[in-house]
Amino acid sequence: MENEGQMDNNGQGIDLGLSNGNKTTPLHGINKEEYDVVALQGPEDHVKNTGQDEDDKEPSSKNGKPRFTPKQIQELESLFQECAHPDDEIYQDIASIVGLEASQVKFWFRSRHAQMQVNAVEDENNDIRQQNNKLLAENKKLQQQLLPQPCGRCRHPTNEKWRLSSENISLSNTYLRAQENLIKLVHDANLPPSVTMQHLALASLNQVPFTYNGSTDQAALLSYSKRALKEFMMLAVKEEPMWLPTMMGKMLNDQEYRRNTFPGLLGPRPQRFVMEATKDATIVGANVSSIVDILTDVTSWSKMFPGIIEGVRASKIASSGISNSRDGLIQEINADLWVPSPSPPNRRVKFLRISKQIENKWAVVDVSIDGNRGILPGGRRISLGYTSCRLLPSGCLLEDMSNDMTKVTWIVHVEYDDAAVPPLFRQLFQSGQALGAVRWLSSLQRQCVYIAVLRSSQVPSSIVSGAAISARGRSVLTLAQRMTASFYSVVSKPVIREPGTIVKEWRGSCGTAAGMSEATVHIIISNCSTMGKPPSPVLSATMTVWLPGMPPQHVHEYLCNVQRRGEWDTFANITIVKELSSVTTCPQLRGNVVSILEASDIGDLTNSNKLILQEETNDVSCSLVVYSFIEKDLIHAAMNGIDNTSVFLLPSGFVVLPDGHGKPHRDAGASSSSSPTGPNGTAGSLLTAAYQALLPSTPSIHAAETFDNAGNRVCDAINQILAAVGADIAVPA
Repeated sequence: MENEGQMDNNGQGIDLGLSNGNKTTPLHGINKEEYDVVALQGPEDHVKNTGQDEDDKEPSSKNGKPRFTPKQIQELESLFQECAHPDDEIYQDIASIVGLEASQVKFWFRSRHAQMQVNAVEDENNDIRQQNNKLLAENKKLQQQLLPQPCGRCRHPTNEKWRLSSENISLSNTYLRAQENLIKLVHDANLPPSVTMQHLALASLNQVPFTYNGSTDQAALLSYSKRALKEFMMLAVKEEPMWLPTMMGKMLNDQEYRRNTFPGLLGPRPQRFVMEATKDATIVGANVSSIVDILTDVTSWSKMFPGIIEGVRASKIASSGISNSRDGLIQEINADLWVPSPSPPNRRVKFLRISKQIENKWAVVDVSIDGNRGILPGGRRISLGYTSCRLLPSGCLLEDMSNDMTKVTWIVHVEYDDAAVPPLFRQLFQSGQALGAVRWLSSLQRQCVYIAVLRSSQVPSSIVSGAAISARGRSVLTLAQRMTASFYSVVSKPVIREPGTIVKEWRGSCGTAAGMSEATVHIIISNCSTMGKPPSPVLSATMTVWLPGMPPQHVHEYLCNVQRRGEWDTFANITIVKELSSVTTCPQLRGNVVSILEASDIGDLTNSNKLILQEETNDVSCSLVVYSFIEKDLIHAAMNGIDNTSVFLLPSGFVVLPDGHGKPHRDAGASSSSSPTGPNGTAGSLLTAAYQALLPSTPSIHAAETFDNAGNRVCDAINQILAAVGADIAVPA
């Protein structure tokens, strides 16, 4: 009876099968030695030693096979910590850096994952063993404190002892269930191990690709998409305290956001990264179905936002919708985003796009699937596959307002490398006016009206001045779209050296009467095919200057003033211009028009037999003035409906961006009185000038005077604009 009074802990299941006297069995029966990284290497996965001196040979393993050098292992380990699950493109990048074959790198990563899993299991085993020992100690203490009290006829324990013992067992079982649920939760979230407790640092907690060996893990894909959609809807529906009002608009309350989303989809924010979270809503002149069609067709989506999307690198359907509809459609998209200025870097984002109908609304949600990759220790970066930002659940919520009108709520939530952004542009990005919700929504609103004009059977007379273009306006608008898209590629691409191009940074003077500063004009000479003729060299020159305290609307209105064009047009030495005809592309906003101009006094004789096609666009996030000379017979042919794809366009012009120091107003395009101003009236502009010219095909002519001529034209144009608008300060970017 004495032995019957003792608690058999193993018999009650508290030992968890981890303890058997002094001998401990590892969890899942995994032997750590089986996962030694070097032991797992096959003959084809080792680095060759041919051609090396004896002292330079790599160390050998016990079986005589060559091993990776310590330097290679250190480099691989550093890269593994930054990107534990590379795709094939990143495997190639890593292989070129480390000096191995991609298959060797892939094998090393797989072996490292196996080793990490064993280490994590062992850590978990130790942690559970400690918990088990603690429970055993508590159990033993209870046994000592609650010795069986004879009831007169037997020696069984008292009811209190049984109650406490049962509670002990219940608590241990609760602990195990909680641990299992936490592991499952973080595993389903596909999080890296750094966001969880140390003993939960399992390999399965790291971000895992949805595709493996060509097949897609639909369960993981749908789970990830469901979480992204749920988080987006929370951001779209909630207001305060999730979103706090500020002078710059709505700001995401990061503390409230983390409280509602822990653990997050993409894990902790990387070092040097900052958060940009913006939300905006407005009424757009298109029905819900049309907008969903545009957003789910990557080609239409790219054309809809030419000033934001450089292009789509790749796209595919990851999961079809319900009955092959867009409801439930999941797409995988790899795209590049840009800002209309050559200074800021482009953003490459690889993300899932989830389209879902929720009651009478549609949600189109984007979320990154590659997180942050390619950042090496010490700040070095892999040139290919580098991602400087990651997209948290973002996108738009569409609500039908009848009469072909839709309420659109747009959210952009991104984390990006602030160090990669030039100092003059950091406030523009941090305010969300560079690639935030206000920019996407303003572009959508303006482009929907543009499309409506293009699709109309006849251009409404109320928005046309000049009968010459009234019946043929759509052909001219299509030609203007091509011109503006070409201009974006000139002004938005970062200045890089490519094969066959000449790149030069020309130094000149730029400023106001208060002071001049040294400015840099970026000049590129590249070959371009013109109307089926052999490639000819084209010169492109760009420069950006910051105008503190000068609202963008003031600069845009001056550039659009036909009567004052001769003050700044040093590109073609035009002094007098008259407007032949025009088509308004967005009646709701002032300064959105496509015009055909004629220069009656022109200093450049090569353009004397040409007309000027000009487009002005203006919204709260960006203003453009773009123009190109076109031969008169070609533009008349385009107006008569002849295919205009062969018309050669060489656009020049200006981009005016807000500097991010002022609050954006949706009616900023209405008049100068509504120009955005920040605290103390400090709203400013970022002005970029772009000049293009066709050069003679003789290489010897590309002498110093060619660069001097282009640089002086750009600087003179900027200086004339600064003087005309009364800018007090000008800071070259």
